[in-house]
Amino acid sequence: MVGFDGLYGQDSYEYLRYTNAIQEYITDGVHPGNYFWPVLYPTLGSLLSFIFGSALALQLISCISFSIACVYILKTIRLLYPKSKHHFFYVLIFAVFCPFLLKMGLIVMSDALTLVFVVLAFYFFFTSYHKKTSLAPIFIFATCALMTRYASLFITFPIILYALYLVWERKKIMQLFIATIVSLVAAIPFLIFQWGALFEASSNYFLQVWSFGNYFKSSFTTQDGTTSYLVPNLIYTLYVFFHPGFIFIGSVLSLLTLKNYKSLLVFHQKILLICSGLYILFLAGIPFQNPRIIGLAFPLILILLFPAFTKLLELKFIKRFLIPIAVISIGLQLTFFAITFKLIFTRTIIEKQLATMIQPYEGATLYSFDVDLAMKGRGLDFEFKNMYLERYKSFQKNDLILFDPARYEVQWKGKTPMQNWEFIEQNYQLKVVETHLEGWKLYQIQAEK
Repeated sequence: MVGFDGLYGQDSYEYLRYTNAIQEYITDGVHPGNYFWPVLYPTLGSLLSFIFGSALALQLISCISFSIACVYILKTIRLLYPKSKHHFFYVLIFAVFCPFLLKMGLIVMSDALTLVFVVLAFYFFFTSYHKKTSLAPIFIFATCALMTRYASLFITFPIILYALYLVWERKKIMQLFIATIVSLVAAIPFLIFQWGALFEASSNYFLQVWSFGNYFKSSFTTQDGTTSYLVPNLIYTLYVFFHPGFIFIGSVLSLLTLKNYKSLLVFHQKILLICSGLYILFLAGIPFQNPRIIGLAFPLILILLFPAFTKLLELKFIKRFLIPIAVISIGLQLTFFAITFKLIFTRTIIEKQLATMIQPYEGATLYSFDVDLAMKGRGLDFEFKNMYLERYKSFQKNDLILFDPARYEVQWKGKTPMQNWEFIEQNYQLKVVETHLEGWKLYQIQAEK
C-alpha cells in the first residue's frame, strides 16, 4: 500500500528498535538489553532483516503469519466439520477479509505471529485428538505463542493440560520429550535476552492492576493516563462475537448457536468455548480496551460459529442468491476494513510528515512525547528526551519541543507529559518554528521568563 510501511504509534517502533538491537547483537555482540514484551517476533525479524531490512522483515512476518493462519483456520474447520459444505466460502469472507485480522497482516506488531501459533496449536490439538497423531506440535506452538505474547497462555492453557493428560493416557513420553527440547529452542532468545527479567512477570503494571471490578468499568486511570470507553470491559471483550470489525453477522450466528445449544456439547465446541472464555475473562479484568488484543480469540469464535453459518445457508433465499450475497459480504468487509485501517494509515503518514518537518533541525536536543519513538525509528539524529519518562526542571536555549498540548490535556492531565509541558510554558519563552496541520508544533526555547 502506497505510503504505508507497517509502522505506526509507539509499539511498532519499539518492535523495530529491539529488532535492530538484536541484529546488532548478532553482528557485534552488544546485548540488546531487557525488553517489556516477549522477544520471538523481533528475533525472527532480526534474522530476516539481513535480507529485507528490519521494517520490511517485520511486516513480512505479519503478512505471512496472517496467510498461514487463514489456511489453518480452514483446515481446522474441515477437520471438525467434514460433512459440511462452504468451508472455503466461510473462511474467505470472515477470515481472509476480516477487517481486524487483515489489519494484523499489514502492521509491524506481534499480533499476526501470535495468532498463527495459536491457530496451529489448536489445529494440531484437534488433529491429535481425532486421529491420534503426535502431541508434540501442540506444546511447541503453544510455547511459540507464549514467547510472542504472554497473554496467549490464557487461551492455550486448557489444551496444554488436556494434551498432558493424553500424553499420560497414550504413554507418549517421547513426544513430550521432543516437544520440550524444541520448545526450549524456541525459548532460547528469551533466555538470552531476558534472563534478568525471568522472574519479573508479576511486575507487569497491568497484571498488578488486574481486577474483577474492571469487568464493569468503562473509564480507567492508569500509568497511561485517563481513558474512557463506550461500554464496560466485559461487554467490550464480547465484541469478538459480533463487532463488524470481526464478523458482521456474528450476532445472527451467535443467536443460532444458542438456539441449537446442544451443538455446544460436542467435545471440540466445549474446548473452543472454554479456551476463548478463559481468555475473554482475563482480558475483561485489564484496565484498557484494544481490538488487537481480543482478536487473538477470534479464530476460535470463527470455528465455533461455523455450524450456525451452515444452518443460515439452508435458508431458501440465501441458497438462491448465494453468489451475490458473497460479493456483497466481501464488499462490506472491505468497507469495514477501510474504516478501521484509515486511522492507522493516517497515523503513519503524519509520522512521516513530522519526520520531514523536523529533519532540518537535527543535532539539537528534542523533547517530545508519543511521536518520539517514531522520530527515532525513522532515523532522525536528535538527543531525544521523552516527556513521559521523567520530570525535567532545566532546559537550554535552542532546545526543541515537539508537542501538541490539546491532544493530551484530557488523557494526560496531571501526568508527567502535561506537567513537563506546563512547566516549560510557565518558565520559558517559546517560539513556534514549525506547525503540522494535525496540531503538533515544533517549539524552540528562546530564553527563561
